Amino acid sequence: MKIHFLKLTVLIITFSSFDASSQVKLKTYDFPRPVDTSDKEIEFQSKGIFEEQGIYVRNDFNSARMNGFKYVEANTYEVSISPENEPINDSPWYAFKIWADESKEIQINLSYTLYNHRYVPKLSTDGESWENLDQSKVKYNSDSTETYLSLSVSSDTLWIAGQEIQDSRRVRDWSLQLAQDKRVNLKSAGTSAKGRDLMVLDIGSSKNKETIVFLSRQHPPEVSGFLALKSFLDEVLNNSISKKFLKRYRILVYPLLNPDGVDEGHWRHSTGGVDLNRDWAYYNQTEVRQVAEHIVKESKGNVVFGMDFHSTWFDIYYTYNPDSVSLNMPNLTRSWTANIEDSIGEGFKTNVSESGIGSPTSSGWFATQFGAQAVTYEVGDETPRMFIDKKARVSAEELMKLLLKE
Repeated sequence: MKIHFLKLTVLIITFSSFDASSQVKLKTYDFPRPVDTSDKEIEFQSKGIFEEQGIYVRNDFNSARMNGFKYVEANTYEVSISPENEPINDSPWYAFKIWADESKEIQINLSYTLYNHRYVPKLSTDGESWENLDQSKVKYNSDSTETYLSLSVSSDTLWIAGQEIQDSRRVRDWSLQLAQDKRVNLKSAGTSAKGRDLMVLDIGSSKNKETIVFLSRQHPPEVSGFLALKSFLDEVLNNSISKKFLKRYRILVYPLLNPDGVDEGHWRHSTGGVDLNRDWAYYNQTEVRQVAEHIVKESKGNVVFGMDFHSTWFDIYYTYNPDSVSLNMPNLTRSWTANIEDSIGEGFKTNVSESGIGSPTSSGWFATQFGAQAVTYEVGDETPRMFIDKKARVSAEELMKLLLKE
């Protein structure tokens, strides 16, 4: 009888433990500045090869954006660029290929209708190596709704884009390369609305560790933020304190939250016509819902830090004011950004903006779902790529040092 009683007791404890862990659920939260994230209609591009007066352009590749092409006058052509839907922020994304029957000098007018120019034109001959177009060959109209490019074209294909192209294939190639490291497992959190993979890199996986989460590419053109993520992770894996850090922490990385928007060449939204970084309250968009559910399930609610990599016109860290938001490790981000400043030195000053909870962003979700420290890591569109790498590596090292002290 005693043996049977003990077995029953063990059985009850086992089921009780299981029930407790299953109580970790994805929560909704009424943010102070709510956003309607129900599906909106979008306009897909007509893709193909277009020809005018012996000049050819094409937009039939991932991340392309070109909505029209026409001849204007002698050696002048217009490329129209319009968004996937409206309203939308003022960040016209463009990417197309161009070549000609014979070598010549031409002018391409990028027309954004009512929107203002944002991205400095970049050129490539292979879609992999990029450089800025000489700024002496770039002019703008008075309200920046048109950009004029002076180009040398030939029978060789020239790529023109607002940023280096980092489509889903390139992100997957990088992820597969990273996953050659035995500490990194490439998994899936689900599929996008159009069936593309929602990749997740599980680093130092163990469900008994505290979890750190990194996100990227909620907004398709924000490539400089993704470049920072790549350098950040490289430092996390290869720093002198990496072994100690990964023994304590598990890292979940979602490098491409909006693969449909990225491959369709969207300015900002998903194919649901929504800014995914405003959907972290009620999860109307399948990409956000699946990733959020995956994070909660995998971490069992034990997320201590979350960071979302973005791009804007300048470098800035968006953090939460510890006096207005109750979080674990309340002084972490202040210490972190101060340490980054000190480590870079040479007069460098971190640009930090603290706030309270506002819109339903991913950083707000980390705070409300887990009480976790959260940062939106913004990188300037034209921040020199070498400095993006340096600052990301310093940021990673200083974050690891502080988290190891907690």
